[in-house]
Amino acid sequence: MAISKLEKSLSTYLLNTASCIYNGNSKYHPIIITNALKNIIGDVRSTPSKQILDFLNHHTQNFKQRRNDNIYLENISKEEIGLTVFISDLEDACQNGDFDNTQKHLARIYLASDGSPVILQNLAEMALQNIEGNVIFIYHCLRAFAFAPDKERVWIFLQCIMQILFNEKLPNPHASTTIKETDINKYFLNCSDLNELNTLSAAWRLLESEYTRLPGFERELSFWANQCYKMNKIDIKEKNPDDLQLYLNNQTDYFVTLADEIIQSDSDIIDRLITLESLRYFTKRIDINYLPVVAYKIHLLLDK
Repeated sequence: MAISKLEKSLSTYLLNTASCIYNGNSKYHPIIITNALKNIIGDVRSTPSKQILDFLNHHTQNFKQRRNDNIYLENISKEEIGLTVFISDLEDACQNGDFDNTQKHLARIYLASDGSPVILQNLAEMALQNIEGNVIFIYHCLRAFAFAPDKERVWIFLQCIMQILFNEKLPNPHASTTIKETDINKYFLNCSDLNELNTLSAAWRLLESEYTRLPGFERELSFWANQCYKMNKIDIKEKNPDDLQLYLNNQTDYFVTLADEIIQSDSDIIDRLITLESLRYFTKRIDINYLPVVAYKIHLLLDK
């Protein structure tokens, strides 16, 4: 498959999941698995896995599409667009759980800014007031938009985040603080649950990003990191990391092969694929001395 054709297919899958009706747990929003597999398949762009593409095609067709995204845009008059509107008005309405006013403020800001994608980051910052609930979704949603950052997609992705923002009441913003421990290796070694890896990988990638609203992201991520970090004695197990070494040296299709295996297993497919993508990130990010630990966690994942 030509790379341009692959990119077009992946862009369509990401847009379909951003446009879907979803009222469930944000950790399982379909945009997460779609973006995770987009990342994995990036290892073999010239010869992508047919099994992964077939899985994405089937998965992204399982959800109904939103049809009323433009209602609030259409209801804003030209006079209202010209009125002064502040991001703080949007934040207050959202914090108070006022869906209609949040949508109205969002529409006015969107129209006044000519559809600036920075507004996505404003909503993301608010969603990150609940790190445990929303950070995995926010990371993958922002990266999904960045894959094809067309202006006409901004409102669709804003509505995608809006669904999650109003799933449950947001906690108040946290005070600014400094991360006490900045060594990702220590957090990684402290993960006793495979699911914790997904939260950590999403949080750390946002911390290391270059988003305009990064200071706001850092405020919430720093608070979370200081709360969750604990030096527990965990029984660290290891396995031979030769496959990971080969992957790092030659960019083999190792993680694509593992993804194919998980899809064929027909057992906890989505959970395991999301975690596999996190482990792919850690393979590239953590100290090479800890690759045996990554190898063991991959073994656990495949053995589920």
